[in-house]
Amino acid sequence: MDNAKVLLPREIDLDKCITANARYDSARIELTDIPRLLESVVRVEGPVVATISFERDLNSMRLVKGTAEADVVLVCERCNEEFVQHLCLDFVLTPDYERAKACNLLEKYEFIEFTDSGKIDLYDIIEDGLILEIPAFPRHDEDDPACSREGSSWSYGEVAPEAQENPFAALAALKGNLKQ
Repeated sequence: MDNAKVLLPREIDLDKCITANARYDSARIELTDIPRLLESVVRVEGPVVATISFERDLNSMRLVKGTAEADVVLVCERCNEEFVQHLCLDFVLTPDYERAKACNLLEKYEFIEFTDSGKIDLYDIIEDGLILEIPAFPRHDEDDPACSREGSSWSYGEVAPEAQENPFAALAALKGNLKQ
């Protein structure tokens, strides 16, 4: 990932950002500001980089749109070795739940809440999203030469083919009994 020079602000005033047509391109988040992500992985390689814009849609709903990326180190469940996983989060968020409900757009957006100070905490949003992007079962790709189990069969034991009985055999037997 590229070296981001601008530090993403932790909290933003959404209405002011929309009015100013604010945008953060390749802004970074320091690793010390995302402790839950750090606890969820072996380590994070480099900063988390985010691109975020603030706007209104055609229904006048306030939106926070963006992406966030991070390279994290996980332990492969196949070979028990560390590997780097690239996490990429895309999001479109709004605090306008009631307006979305009225416009029948509940499926289109994720919803966020304001902090006690009336702002939006971007770090929490991005950290939560990146944690959800971590695979439930981290592992190398099956054909990855970096995996010491690469090329191994991933089925354990022999799978015996089940004898499939014809589902209509019972009906045929009944039909035969009726003719007698």
